[in-house]
Amino acid sequence: MLNLDRRLVRERNLWILVLGSLFSVGGDNAYFTILSWYTLTITGSQLALGATMTLASVPRVIFMLVGGAIADRVSRKWIMGISLAARAAVLAAFALRIALFGPRAPLWAIDLMAVLFGVIDSFYYPATSSIVQTAVEEEHVAQASSIVQTVQQASTVVGPILAAVLLAQRDYRLMFVVVAFVFAVAAVTVFWLRLRAHGGLAEPVQGVTAVLRDIADGLRFVAQIRLLLIVMCLSLVVNLFCIGPLSIGVPVMIRGRGWTGAVLGEYQSALGIGSIVGGVIVALLKGFQGKLIWIGMCGALMGLAMATVGYWQVPIQGMAALGLVGILMSIVNIPFLAFLQSSIPEEKLGRVMSVLMLVSVGFTPISYALSSWILQQGVAPELLLLACGAGVAGAFAALYATPDYRHIESHPLLTKQALVGVRKAGKMKQP
Repeated sequence: MLNLDRRLVRERNLWILVLGSLFSVGGDNAYFTILSWYTLTITGSQLALGATMTLASVPRVIFMLVGGAIADRVSRKWIMGISLAARAAVLAAFALRIALFGPRAPLWAIDLMAVLFGVIDSFYYPATSSIVQTAVEEEHVAQASSIVQTVQQASTVVGPILAAVLLAQRDYRLMFVVVAFVFAVAAVTVFWLRLRAHGGLAEPVQGVTAVLRDIADGLRFVAQIRLLLIVMCLSLVVNLFCIGPLSIGVPVMIRGRGWTGAVLGEYQSALGIGSIVGGVIVALLKGFQGKLIWIGMCGALMGLAMATVGYWQVPIQGMAALGLVGILMSIVNIPFLAFLQSSIPEEKLGRVMSVLMLVSVGFTPISYALSSWILQQGVAPELLLLACGAGVAGAFAALYATPDYRHIESHPLLTKQALVGVRKAGKMKQP
């Protein structure tokens, strides 16, 4: 039983966030599935695909800390809404370019679209990662965060399914117009949020110096907590070994076997379905409270499942392997994110989440570039997935060598979180 607090269920903002997440994350996954297949089809080059995906991620690395600092000083609702509207505008412009000049856009136009998305995302993600804390009552943050993240995982199914349907139509103009409409709906939805003012809004943005000071403050906060450093280093390694091989290796493998773009959408949907199942498991186990020590084992199993993806010759078998990766990915990600969102001071949350995202995406351009270069050298995508899956398994297994992780349940941040919960519960019982 999920044991949802009735007061949380009645919170208007929760359902707006759920609906907004469904459209925004679904649109994001549809966009990247279509982008990877479109680039590979137009250019026929794994190296070009890797370059495009790298260009999409480099701006995130450059601007992510700035986005986090701004999210702590400006309304997160407006940052999210404007970013979603900007995504819609970029895709609509690209669809117009295809309508006017034909379906085969030059590589520079594809890369420009990817770069613009990367810049927009560097402001969007710190805001959306920290908005739950000001959208619901403080005692509901952890549970609301888990619900929103589970819906986001569900959207990773909706997006690729939408992409598979659109790819089957073979009309790229239609594809980009539909995804632009999805982002526009998400933008309108987000603007209906009514947020609590967070601490950073009391201090107006005072120029570049103030933003740089906020960034330095966020970095210092993270550096003081060794468990956060461990989690972030692990996130960096996992992104190096997962993002490129899954985003580039899987499409190249599918195309090399003569399968269609719809199969790529089905593979991505399998990953998303697994993520939903994993999110439900996390909810049933109450966010893995008291069981965070299991995460290392689940992450190691995730790496082993990823290692087998390329060696299944029937699509349904490969989808099952990716589904298992998705289940374990949710089990790894959701408890850690819920822990951060419920224990970090809300006036610092945007900066801390931007540091986490910077670390997690910091190696993403390298992952894309290395994956595409390795494949261009003639290495089979199946071998790339095998080696990187083994690397992920090793990184999670190494967690048990660190005392901070072995004693994670007694960590001061978790203890403080529990005490705050007890104190709030006591206050609620008073007449």
